[in-house]
Amino acid sequence: MASPLLDIANSYVLFTRPGTPAVTSGRIGSATSTKYLIRAYLKRAQYGGVSSGSKKIPLESQLEGRMMPGAAGDQFYYRGYGLQYVTVASNFVLGTSSVTGLSWSVLDGQKTWMLPGNEVQVQFGNDPILTGKIERSSGVFGGLGIDEIIYSEIGGVELQITGNELQN
Repeated sequence: MASPLLDIANSYVLFTRPGTPAVTSGRIGSATSTKYLIRAYLKRAQYGGVSSGSKKIPLESQLEGRMMPGAAGDQFYYRGYGLQYVTVASNFVLGTSSVTGLSWSVLDGQKTWMLPGNEVQVQFGNDPILTGKIERSSGVFGGLGIDEIIYSEIGGVELQITGNELQN
């Protein structure tokens, strides 16, 4: 059954699963990786108490040891449902490569490649593509209980992503 949210799906999330480690030109890196593209319905949550709705990075009072000399940006929180997924070619570029003609599968449960902590690329509506981090990829109850009922009706899996936009 197709998800009722598919008609209003507004985002794509690109996961890159690292391949096996390999030595190339004397440097250790990953071999060719697998990429997964998710079609999703996401909503950007606005932080309260600030006019822009975002959290400034880096915070002046709390750098957490991650200073970015000469750069600053905004961090937003995105929450919604991943509805469908497809494996794409390793040369797929989000926002450039075409998504027409792909054979989408229903995202009916949390996959190993979408666990929290994974870095992703997010195309949210017409906004610029941003780098994000998966915060959660299961519902309030870890995908069990009421989450199973919600997933079967929505035809997807809950996603929570923090995404950063770097400003020049």
